Amino acid sequence: MNLADSLAVAGVIVLVVVAVWPRSRVVVDLVIVTAIPGSVAAIVCGLTFWHKARVQIGRVKLRYKAVRRGAGIAAIVCLPLLILQQTSIYLRGPNVLREAPADIAEASAPYPDVEKWRIRVVFAIAHLEGDKGQQLEARLRDALSNIDPRLHITPVILNSTIAVSGRPQGLAHLDALNSVTNVRVEALIWGGVGGASPPAVGPLYETKFGSDAQFGGVYLPSDFKLPELPPDDLCKVIGLIVATQSADSMHQWMFKFGDALEPTIREIRALADDPRKSGAWTADARARVNLAIGIASRISGVELKSEDSLNSAVTYIRRAQEDWTRERNPLEWAMAQLNLGAALNQIAALNAQVGPLQEAVAAYKDALGVYQGRSDSLDSATVQLQLGRTFQQIANHEAGTESLHQAADYSRAAVKGFDVKFYPMSWAAAQTQLGSVLCGLADREDNAGGYDNAIEAFREALKVYTKQSDPMLWADAQAQLAEALELRGQARSDVEDLKESVAISRQTLDGFPREWDRNRWAAMQAVLGNELLSLNDVQPNPRYPEAAVKAFRASLEEQSRERDQIAWATLKAGLGNALDEMGESTNESWCFEQAIQNYNEALEVFRPDRDPILWARAKSDLGDALSGLGMRGPGVKYLEAAVDNYHQALTVLTKDKLPSDWKKTQNNLAIALEALRDRGWNGG
Repeated sequence: MNLADSLAVAGVIVLVVVAVWPRSRVVVDLVIVTAIPGSVAAIVCGLTFWHKARVQIGRVKLRYKAVRRGAGIAAIVCLPLLILQQTSIYLRGPNVLREAPADIAEASAPYPDVEKWRIRVVFAIAHLEGDKGQQLEARLRDALSNIDPRLHITPVILNSTIAVSGRPQGLAHLDALNSVTNVRVEALIWGGVGGASPPAVGPLYETKFGSDAQFGGVYLPSDFKLPELPPDDLCKVIGLIVATQSADSMHQWMFKFGDALEPTIREIRALADDPRKSGAWTADARARVNLAIGIASRISGVELKSEDSLNSAVTYIRRAQEDWTRERNPLEWAMAQLNLGAALNQIAALNAQVGPLQEAVAAYKDALGVYQGRSDSLDSATVQLQLGRTFQQIANHEAGTESLHQAADYSRAAVKGFDVKFYPMSWAAAQTQLGSVLCGLADREDNAGGYDNAIEAFREALKVYTKQSDPMLWADAQAQLAEALELRGQARSDVEDLKESVAISRQTLDGFPREWDRNRWAAMQAVLGNELLSLNDVQPNPRYPEAAVKAFRASLEEQSRERDQIAWATLKAGLGNALDEMGESTNESWCFEQAIQNYNEALEVFRPDRDPILWARAKSDLGDALSGLGMRGPGVKYLEAAVDNYHQALTVLTKDKLPSDWKKTQNNLAIALEALRDRGWNGG
């Protein structure tokens, strides 16, 4: 090629790179470098059409036509990169962002009648290639028909065959996706029976419909290969897989299924634990069976709040990795790591320990390395979302902001990784997660501006969640938006933000089906209570702390210490805050006495080694109540106790890690010390 051809090819390559990777660092730098001279050239070119500008060009002994031509060429060469980049970002960006916001009237509309909701999970079975007399197909249908009726599974036969022989698996998967048109089904089982070594049958696959990940919790492999087993064992294992998927769907929609999975889990565990059985299986089949047991044990453990089941899940997932190695089976190994992280997260949630969370981070990072190494952005986003959640949970057990910054980075990556046009629910979940993390960061860094981005993230999620189709997710996002507005209003002493937060919470609670999800209702009552207290700080009104006391007491009606001791203790501390504020407004000593009682009950749960921030904040708040009581009576007993609690709180609430809490506690400590000195106290 000559020079002109080479330059043309190079130009085309540059344009393709800009169009395909508009947000990459190289493209951003290139656009900045070219946009500035391109913009200047465009301005100069435009000025040459102005008579006075042409006169000035002539005075410097230049021809305006030559200047126009040169500037025009420079603009034509440089500016298309900027235009192409912005067009690509626009076209590839979330389409909901270009739509008009939802009608605000939706928030005032009634919740759907959840009592009329029914769950029916349909699984289809295609005719299997090589299945003479459709014998295996019939056995699979019978196995699915006999699953515990609490799981509401309906098997149907699809009157078509998905060919698997002699063509790539991906094409067969696409056929499976397009094969179901008239029946709304959860997933389709398809494949053949003659491709596995006898007595096993297969290969069989399961393809899920919609935008959800496959059975293993990932998008790649795009379909989940079922284990190649003898027919009897295969039907039992597929029954467990299908039952687990139905239970998972029920859990997401808050339908209870009790111990419906347990008998099937025990049956398949007996197969997997029998060396005479599992020893005859291939390594891949063993791994898939163990993974199925692990996932089923995790979902059942969450439903039953059973640490034994969750520990069993970890055991079987790790057993799967004895047959799947990172070198030989990287995608399958990463899928197991993703599920291992999920099980460890659930253990941490159940026992409020940080150790399993740190193990989960390691598992997720291992999985992320595999997916990123294969440029798999979708599964990478799935893992990044989980990493963001896990780091946020770790941050609850420690002071400082390092974990929260990591949580924010991973959450932002997840938002970018999910295309809202195809995966709106995952994108909205990532936005909600990002908003929650940014709220925590702004709070710890005492940065009022940090709440702006959190509020924006929650509003973006609410462009996807709707009250009619996703009432619980909509209510969650509404509650978190209200909480973010409350925190920003508190930081800026902004009455309008605080009033808006209270209005949103009351609107969300109005008509909320309390019986459908009592925990969620209780959490929203607690958010409302905190908002009323913040509003009282900025615009004092005795009605606000009284309403806050009612909100926290209503919340405690649904949240018992036995069910979730951390949540219960947090509510107790919140009720203590409301009673303390009520005492300040009414000057009644009994309010402070009840506040002290509630703080002490919360401190029976909060521990400085496990929950340092919650413990320290409760200590500081206890100091406030003791100080308030001491100010209203003779003697120094309560004031001395307040000073002691402030000092204990300040061992955690340090200036460098929690500046806002440190400042508040130091100010209140100074007030208590001054009151003591006024009463002749000498520090004894």
